[in-house]
Amino acid sequence: MKNYSIGISVWVHANGDMGLFENGLRQNVVFLYNLFRAAPNCRRVYLLNHGDGDTPIIPPGIPINANDIVRTHDVAEKLDFVIAIGSALDASSVELLKRAGTKIIAYKGGNGIVISMEAIIAQPPRGDAERYFDRDFYDAIWMTPQHIRSYKSYCETIYRCPVFEVQQIWQPLFLASRMPALSAPFGYQQGRAKKRVGILDPNITVMKTSHMPMLVCEAAYQQRPELFEAIYITNAVQFMQNAHFSSFAGRLQCVKDKIATVEPRFVTADFLAHHADAVVTHHWENGLNYLYYDVLYGAYPLVHNSEFIAEFGYYYQSFDADSGAEALLRALMDHDRNLSEYRQNCARLLERVNAVAPSNIAAHEQLLDALI
Repeated sequence: MKNYSIGISVWVHANGDMGLFENGLRQNVVFLYNLFRAAPNCRRVYLLNHGDGDTPIIPPGIPINANDIVRTHDVAEKLDFVIAIGSALDASSVELLKRAGTKIIAYKGGNGIVISMEAIIAQPPRGDAERYFDRDFYDAIWMTPQHIRSYKSYCETIYRCPVFEVQQIWQPLFLASRMPALSAPFGYQQGRAKKRVGILDPNITVMKTSHMPMLVCEAAYQQRPELFEAIYITNAVQFMQNAHFSSFAGRLQCVKDKIATVEPRFVTADFLAHHADAVVTHHWENGLNYLYYDVLYGAYPLVHNSEFIAEFGYYYQSFDADSGAEALLRALMDHDRNLSEYRQNCARLLERVNAVAPSNIAAHEQLLDALI
């Protein structure tokens, strides 16, 4: 394709914080930024600031050039493509871009249909569901594979533009940025007779709650309690007074025996380095998560139900605690012996999602070329 310039939307808070550790979508901005900086046909990548602040603070270890962070109105005439991902675009910016002939892409890295369902039944109501003020803004939507089944047709109907599947991308940048602050080595450590198991699901959506991981741990604990030193249920301390959660957790033997404890939120790198020998997770309609890659990058056992990466980590059948228990026990008993092979297998997956892998750059440029 011909040489092009591209803008990727970001949000800079009034205090300069770019919110890069707030969620995976903000991290995805950085991965896309690096991908297009490495793309052979890309002249320039801009980060289009649609936030409240004008003086961004770039976290140490995150390779962003401050000169690339601009306001859309200042560079609209230079842009061939814009990807709306880290912040919404306003109508005046869209009008300016369309007059300049810029192609505008909405990047859907989250499952908006499930969040939309939750928005009308949650109490208090969710405030992050889509509002559709932008339904006529886009020339195309890019959607990562885990959302295609449930969300593709929804977006095609609402936004009235084509939806294209795009490869999910990742880099270990955010893990690496935390490592200087760690007081323990990051990466799986062999030799512990009793294992510490982490549950890191965020508990802010039905797509990723701790219910099934807790049941998986309970089913495994009932069979082999001597293998467990601790089970940490993170992102859950706020539910200690919740009647459902306290009743559910209180019925588990691992909780009664004080092996499983309820914990606050942690930064992933910190938790893995200091508290984990394995991670158990579960998803519903959200089968690709940066948590998986973070865990596998450290060669920790990942016990999961994602059909997208079934050949990596320790896979179990969705909503099947016994299947999960079998996978977890296999991880706890066999991981040390199989660590070298496990690392090699993890490396294959991480190269597949590597943001600057030539295959991923080419795939993204092909999607851009299709819009011309």
